[in-house]
Amino acid sequence: MRALLCASLLFCCATGAQAAATVTDQNGRMVKIPDRVERVATLVIPAASMSIAVDHGPARLVGIHPSARQEIADGFLGRIFPAAKRIRADMAGENFIPNVEAILATKPDLVIQWGDRGSAIVDPIARVGLPVLTLRYGDTKLAAEWLQLLGTGFTGRDARGKALADQFLRVHEEIAKASASIPANRKPRVVYLHRTQGNAFQVAGYNTSMDSDIRLAGGVNVAGDLPGFSSVGVEQLLAWAPDVVLLNSFEKDARPAALFGNSLLAGLPAVKNKRVYVYPRGGFRWDPPSQESPLAWRWLQALFHPDMRVPPLRTEMIATYLELYGHELTQSDLDAILRMADNADSLHYREKFAHKEVR
Repeated sequence: MRALLCASLLFCCATGAQAAATVTDQNGRMVKIPDRVERVATLVIPAASMSIAVDHGPARLVGIHPSARQEIADGFLGRIFPAAKRIRADMAGENFIPNVEAILATKPDLVIQWGDRGSAIVDPIARVGLPVLTLRYGDTKLAAEWLQLLGTGFTGRDARGKALADQFLRVHEEIAKASASIPANRKPRVVYLHRTQGNAFQVAGYNTSMDSDIRLAGGVNVAGDLPGFSSVGVEQLLAWAPDVVLLNSFEKDARPAALFGNSLLAGLPAVKNKRVYVYPRGGFRWDPPSQESPLAWRWLQALFHPDMRVPPLRTEMIATYLELYGHELTQSDLDAILRMADNADSLHYREKFAHKEVR
């Protein structure tokens, strides 16, 4: 974690048990956190579920991005925390443009916003006197700082945020060390398909979290020379000849079966060898950064290097969900999150992730 965050807490004169703090956020902004934070609005989509994990529930979330509430309603968190499905969700419009009137109506003590997309989405909130803590997108490792910053922002959750951030970084370091020992010629060539519209595709290049995750888990991102999310055609995919294709969890129809049945892609090594996988979806989707990214890294590691000894993912998921959400997963829950049915025909999937009866 950057030294910037470690040195960012400058405690001011305290009144009462809880001291006010000035925090340097991920974009170098000095933000005065109120003495008590009881109401939080977040425009950052993954920060909604991450806040729930840090705060042991949604009680202090008074406003979230509409996509975040849809994610909660459609995903696993809505089952664990039904009240989260009723949080006000008109905090931002397209491109995270803030709805300042709606934000003010929630009377937040703190607002969470992206800070690397220009001042136009931050300044209108700050001008009305609300403290705005900003986050930055890129390498998934940045999400460890999100956890610690949210812990600082939620009164009484500093230690919780730090503990979750430390665990996040421990897993990152462990996987990075394992990947560093893999010879270059044994690292699979991988592509992440961010969009799959007909035979036009959008792939994840550099400065995306998916790129950092592929590299961390011991793969080579064949789109790594392209910027951000870039559009490509079938010809480019065939030229790259990826060994593994990762499908996004956002599109309803993104399934391995769709690629297996596409005659134009039949020549792809990943298709011929059935190494196409759609990302799991749990308390949050596993392809973007979140509190569940360490689980996503384990998943990728097992798929990229099936002969490597890695911790059993289902066991790790049960422990993680208890820690993050206080919820004990059933075997059916695990099957649903891991999308066992959608990935059933993909190489090694059942072998690696199916429930094994103890006899």
